Amino acid sequence: MYKIAWIGIVFFRVVLFLNLKMNISEKTPLFANPLEPYEGLSIADLNRYLPALQTADDIKMTADNMHEGIFLADGLTGLSKLPEDSIDLIIADPPEDPWRYAQEKGKQLTLQEFYKWNEDWLKEARRVLKITGSIYLLCGWRYSGMFHSLLSNIFIVQTRITWRDDNANDQPRTATWKNQLSDVWFATKTNEFLFGQESVGTGRLLLRAENEERLSNFWYDIINIRTNSDDDNKEHKPKSLINRILDASSFKLNYIVDPFMRSGDIGVIVKVRGRRFIGFDTNQDNLLIAMKRIDQT
Repeated sequence: MYKIAWIGIVFFRVVLFLNLKMNISEKTPLFANPLEPYEGLSIADLNRYLPALQTADDIKMTADNMHEGIFLADGLTGLSKLPEDSIDLIIADPPEDPWRYAQEKGKQLTLQEFYKWNEDWLKEARRVLKITGSIYLLCGWRYSGMFHSLLSNIFIVQTRITWRDDNANDQPRTATWKNQLSDVWFATKTNEFLFGQESVGTGRLLLRAENEERLSNFWYDIINIRTNSDDDNKEHKPKSLINRILDASSFKLNYIVDPFMRSGDIGVIVKVRGRRFIGFDTNQDNLLIAMKRIDQT
């Protein structure tokens, strides 16, 4: 009997040893650093920014009582909460999967549903823009034609800007041409929009146009080449791209909206340039990181 008990103890120890070995060599830890459960956010950050998190229900603005803020909300809902004729500029990089981080995660949109969703938020974008306001819509080549059609039905399309984007998300994995271009559609609510710090109807701008001194819509000097520091931000856009848009279509203290702000790249630049920022995103992790980045600007 003792022999059987001894064999049982040995067997138990062997099994325990093998399990421990498997845990060490094959399993990865749940947290790389338990003091930083969110990449880029410490416990102190979470204690500071989580209680300050705002949702769509917290958007209570009027034309006479506007204020900055970033909100846990999808772009369509966020825009629908803003007052009419209250925003100077919208810079939007709409996602190809609107429900990627929302409660509807996993929901597959048909092309018709995707078109309708974009149409809905663009109509809200037009409603909230001031008469002198503009929208810049960033997109890849696959949906560029669709956005041209949508914008033409809702806004006045002024031009399509093309720039070099070596990291375009929609590059086809084929043996044919490599895509290195992205588009920016520039559209306005009316023909009374602001451009280059002036009203488009002023004599100075008309004279510039007659003398062919206008800026080109081919931004060949702006190149998006991701660096190692950008690896954790797959939606990175070059600062020079956003700065050029701000220079062309906004003043200091203007209200700028990013309906799909992700981790806050545009918001950071907007704040550095002395504008007021309102942003929406459906990913809480992104929103907390954006809150920290913008707060430290």
